[in-house]
Amino acid sequence: MVDPLQEIVYGSMAGCLGKLIEFPFDTVKVRLQTTHGASTLGVTRQILTDEGLLSFYKGIKAPMLGACMESAVLFSAFQYGQQALRTYTPLGSESMASVCLSGAFSGLAASFVLTPVELVKCNLQVANLVAKEKKSASYMSVIRQVVKTTGVVGLWHGLSSTLVREMAGTAVWFASYEEAVRVYNRINPGRENINLLASGATAGFMFNLSIYPVDTIKSNVQTSQAMNLAAKTDFISVTSRLILKPGGVRNLYNGLGITLVRSIPANAVIFYTYEWLKKSSLL
Repeated sequence: MVDPLQEIVYGSMAGCLGKLIEFPFDTVKVRLQTTHGASTLGVTRQILTDEGLLSFYKGIKAPMLGACMESAVLFSAFQYGQQALRTYTPLGSESMASVCLSGAFSGLAASFVLTPVELVKCNLQVANLVAKEKKSASYMSVIRQVVKTTGVVGLWHGLSSTLVREMAGTAVWFASYEEAVRVYNRINPGRENINLLASGATAGFMFNLSIYPVDTIKSNVQTSQAMNLAAKTDFISVTSRLILKPGGVRNLYNGLGITLVRSIPANAVIFYTYEWLKKSSLL
């Protein structure tokens, strides 16, 4: 049986640690996704020179809370999905189909938590690109502006792209992790800790590689107001606008390199922490 308290606490702790590691990389990634023609080195230098080191962590409070909630939901929903498939279908919990379905279910559940958190985070991460926002951008100013303009429902702007990203990506995330654990334990027996870290790193790498264009579209959908874009901001319109810019389809992959780099340590820590806590049975 699934222990909900255990899943929530362990998932939350793992998610928080992962977010601390990945957030500076995420700030650069969002800038690359929303600033056409910029380079990773150029964006990094600009943030350091113009905004200071702490700007890499601008907007981290909401994502830290979001990371706790997201990971708690992801791991809990995954375990409940596995349990339901064992009980009501002929699929075994160890089958890859079961892992993918449970992963997609967990991504579906997490999307409703993630969307408002990432809306605020992305807008804060690009706020300094707009001169008038440099001194006034805060969590509450972003939330107030969104609610004033589009109502409370506006906090879930970008939900459709988040659903696509999370359902597909989380299926890949869990499937990659489970398969990597099996492979690494077979080829590297007796090195459980190293294999867990490597499996988490592999899962994070595959997640981001598989869904990155959707993540770019989501970032542009959610920052359209902050970037003063008057054009339509639905999924299809944003995709078309990005592809029609100079660079074409490559625009959907701006920031992929730094995202893949950040995914390796962050996800290694997330899965290792979660597995270590479960094994330790602290609750």
